[in-house]
Amino acid sequence: MTILFHNTTFDKIDVWKKSIKKYFKNENIISIKDYKKFNEVKYAIIWNLPDEILPKLKNLKVIFSMGAGVDHILKLKYYNKKIPIIRIKDALMGERIANYALAQLLNYQLNFKIFQNSQNKQYWSGERTPIDNKSLTVGILGLGFLGNHIARLLSKLNYNVIAYKKSLTKVKNIKIYTGKNIINFIKNSDVIISILPSTPQTHNMIDKKFLKVMKKNSCLINIGRGNTIEEKDLINHLKKNKNFFAYLDVFKNEPLEPSSQFWKLPNSTITPHVAGVTAIEPSVRYMYSIYKKVKQNKKVNSDVNISNGY
Repeated sequence: MTILFHNTTFDKIDVWKKSIKKYFKNENIISIKDYKKFNEVKYAIIWNLPDEILPKLKNLKVIFSMGAGVDHILKLKYYNKKIPIIRIKDALMGERIANYALAQLLNYQLNFKIFQNSQNKQYWSGERTPIDNKSLTVGILGLGFLGNHIARLLSKLNYNVIAYKKSLTKVKNIKIYTGKNIINFIKNSDVIISILPSTPQTHNMIDKKFLKVMKKNSCLINIGRGNTIEEKDLINHLKKNKNFFAYLDVFKNEPLEPSSQFWKLPNSTITPHVAGVTAIEPSVRYMYSIYKKVKQNKKVNSDVNISNGY
């Protein structure tokens, strides 16, 4: 059996290949250069596959996304909706993204960005009182697999956690907002952590209207998708509100252009899409567990709801 592996974006590609060969040791692992073997491909482990490749994989059974996101697959013109997509649902990834969210929350909460700016100017800013955990209401925008990891961690640390999601569900110790209640969700949040997926409904969802409702001395942490923010609106908001902070891990265009104003704004912090770096070994092991089910003629349901877009 043949498996197509394609990724030109991730770090440690050689480690990925080694791990895939370790678990799928009896299978033939090929790249898109091996086009003569495309008819043999039944499984694809991919990230950012070129669109023209997909229709050539005529016997494809399952697509494995190498991360939690699936928009890189859904946007492909030739994606066949009947082919199940399996995304990475790994506890270690959840831990990593929750740690990132906490780190940036503490950055804001303990005034570290202000102290860093003072250091850059060689200026002793003096004492600033931090905000206690129990005094902060953290709003999680998008409460899926990864959002739940963040919510559980912050709840354990005595933050007041609320969340907004598309459908109403019950989560212990967390007040859930849905539908038109998003305005109340924004108003009640001291900090908003966005982990929204990329869909037509979430495109530019965080715009000037959204930002205007947020508290003036609050912060936005985006670890979802870059196109959920209207970047011009956020830049203008940051310029006008010096005590509003943005911690951004994702952008509409990556790498972020050197000309972007985000680089120079004293109240923005930039990281290069590293909040939820995929843990290689457990992710490949998870893919292999799904592969074994399919090989045993067991039905595997797609992780993606096509109508929702994620």
